[in-house]
Amino acid sequence: MTEVIKTQRLVLRRFRREDASRLVDLLNDLDLVRWLTVVPYPYDTDHAIDFINNIAGPSDAFAITLDNNLIGCISLGNQMGYWIEKGSWGHGYVTEAAQAMTARHFRTDCEDIDSGYHLGNERSKAVLSKIGFRPTGRRPAKVVSADEDVIIQEMALSRADWEAAQ
Repeated sequence: MTEVIKTQRLVLRRFRREDASRLVDLLNDLDLVRWLTVVPYPYDTDHAIDFINNIAGPSDAFAITLDNNLIGCISLGNQMGYWIEKGSWGHGYVTEAAQAMTARHFRTDCEDIDSGYHLGNERSKAVLSKIGFRPTGRRPAKVVSADEDVIIQEMALSRADWEAAQ
């Protein structure tokens, strides 16, 4: 798959095998992975290769790149999920990437987009709220990296709410 999505500052592209070492570097940050439910810690090369070969495609995942440097990931499989390196927090990159993925989705699909965030993750809450997501419920989840139980605030975005937020 060679699909590329360009935004004002970012390029979203499919993951490549050569991204494995960068994924290992980025995802060995406990401050980052504590907000992700399924990412193990420590994160090793086998995890990265498995993600690239077996998970990224089916989960419709894109590498978030800035100036040709991998800084995060966004996916729109069963639900929208994303993360970005800690050094890039607070610059609006996730919101920019999420808006691009949402626009891509609604160009060809009318189905709602589901997402969610750990209660207490105000950055993720802000991203989803800016785009127009609305709360739909809460559910428990386990954070693999910290072996910790959390509550996920489930969110959904309809095409009508997306268009109204534009």
